[in-house]
Amino acid sequence: MRTTHVPPGRGQDHSGQGLDLPELAPPRWSRHSGTVAGASWLRIARRMPALVGQAAVLAWRSGPREVVTTVLFNLGSGAATAWALVATTAVLAELFAEVPTPERVTTALPALALLALALVARGGCGALAGRAQARLEPKVVLAAEQRLLRDAASVELRAFDDSEFHDHLFRSRTRGCDEAGILVRQTTDLLTGLVGIVAAAGVLSTLHPALVPLLLLAMVPQWWGAAASARMRYRMVLAFTEGSRRKHMLEQLLTARESAAEVRSFTMERRLLAEFDRVARRELDIHLGLATRQSVVRLAGAAAGGLVTAGVFAVLAVLLARGVVPIAVAGAAVVAVRVAQGALGNALHAMTRVYESGLYFSDFVAFQREARARLPRPGLAPAPSGFERIELRDVTFGYPSGEGPSLTDVNLTLRRGRTVALVGENGSGKSTLAKLLSGLYTPQRGSVLWDGTDLAGVDGVSLRERISVIAQDHTHWPLTARGNTVMSSAECPERFARATAAAQADSVVAEFRNGWETLLDKRFAHGVEPSGGQWQRLAAARSFYRGDDGDEVPLLIADEPTAAMDARAEHGFFTSVHSHARRTGATVVLITHRLASVRMADHIVVLDGGRVAAQGSHAELMAGNGLYRELWELQASAYRAPSVPKPRTP
Repeated sequence: MRTTHVPPGRGQDHSGQGLDLPELAPPRWSRHSGTVAGASWLRIARRMPALVGQAAVLAWRSGPREVVTTVLFNLGSGAATAWALVATTAVLAELFAEVPTPERVTTALPALALLALALVARGGCGALAGRAQARLEPKVVLAAEQRLLRDAASVELRAFDDSEFHDHLFRSRTRGCDEAGILVRQTTDLLTGLVGIVAAAGVLSTLHPALVPLLLLAMVPQWWGAAASARMRYRMVLAFTEGSRRKHMLEQLLTARESAAEVRSFTMERRLLAEFDRVARRELDIHLGLATRQSVVRLAGAAAGGLVTAGVFAVLAVLLARGVVPIAVAGAAVVAVRVAQGALGNALHAMTRVYESGLYFSDFVAFQREARARLPRPGLAPAPSGFERIELRDVTFGYPSGEGPSLTDVNLTLRRGRTVALVGENGSGKSTLAKLLSGLYTPQRGSVLWDGTDLAGVDGVSLRERISVIAQDHTHWPLTARGNTVMSSAECPERFARATAAAQADSVVAEFRNGWETLLDKRFAHGVEPSGGQWQRLAAARSFYRGDDGDEVPLLIADEPTAAMDARAEHGFFTSVHSHARRTGATVVLITHRLASVRMADHIVVLDGGRVAAQGSHAELMAGNGLYRELWELQASAYRAPSVPKPRTP
């Protein structure tokens, strides 16, 4: 029996059959190698103050009261630690200055009371600081999420055609926002730990100067182990970004309602599960290997730190044996060393988390920079309120995929109040041209003008408020039927009734139990799922309703608006489109493969390979022997009665 070789990057399902899903295969690991190599400790350490500063600014904007409270009580906790060490020294000095007696204990009671008060103050400050931090962290995370969403929603649409942008957005969304809150919390913990270290070091310096450098030396191996472990994890997350995205995509395909029916129809369960297993197992192997390497590094750091700590106590023992320090001072030194070790441990943990969170927060900050670089230019003039004609002059446009331009040297004029049909074969550039006309993209060369005003120099939001679009793949918004129609436009009952009637959406909604207040999403209680044709009628109503202050928009673009409609609904829709154009004086740009529907268009533009191949009326184009006539006759032949051969005469 012949065996099938499964090449690298291909999956294998549970039945042993080879998969052919290269687009879902694990990613190339060298993709982020340059970025990973640049994630060195020195580079991150140089950026750390700026990152902590940016996190502090974010925290201050999120909750200034909590920031002040957190800092004050953490400082208070550190001060109380120093106070407790001083009080401990005083207690030990009273108890061990001479042979302990009941009288010596009585004499030490005031110092003991001060020690107890210091410990209570320390605990109280820690609790209040913890409460303030617990209130501050979710505020910081929320502010980071809001900023991320604002940035993602504001960038030009072109950014979402870039895989690198998606990688960066994914890391920022999955870790960067949460780590912003952790970075703020761990920074305050680091501050508390440093205050404790300073307090302990101050006490040790008064006991004997030789103890301080040994204590500080103990920081180095422990910090090295913790920082190296954090960097290892960040490098893994960075390198596996695309793999994590693919794993998430496979989870969505297996669990989303939109794909559930087709997954089952084409029995894709085993294939998708197999590919998920491949990516997930690759990720698991990396995590397991990472855990081993991290443990080795931490063990080395802990061992070195333990040796240094033992050296501190050895030096203290030598000083005590030689009579350099009395027993009371030695006892206080032991307490100070233990307190310093505790503060050092907390500070190291906080420092490590600050370092690690800073790595992820740097992704969030970098995404903000990238988003700002992709924003439309600020201070642009508002778009014209209308136009008499739209001109495309030498327009060339291509997507970031690098497969060549989708449109090349397109010259076209659209006049107000006319219906213009864009026709052509798949991939000819019709939808791309519609996106340029709708202001979603700007040409890489050439210009789109409204009465001489170049749209590249106007505010995109104000431009799109004057344009209505029925997208080829319109969104099924999880809103009510009314919300799916009104969208962001102002409420206008008269225009709402007119638009829904023109699109025949009112008859669709009449079948719903809750009418226009029906939720159009079956994932939630009492939600319904309209059919494809019903969704298209709602999308058409949304387009007809588009406008503000009672006025409809001057440009309506319909990209394959009737693909899911039956013949009667399609005829009614195109009749409504032409009626809408005549009533409002709007220009209608219509894209459809059903050429019978464009026959009544005022002007037809034929696209071929991203260029304008021909344009004119239906009669003019049929008079020639070009692509339009060829496509028309191909479709028309399907409706002609087949010729029946005449029976032979006997």
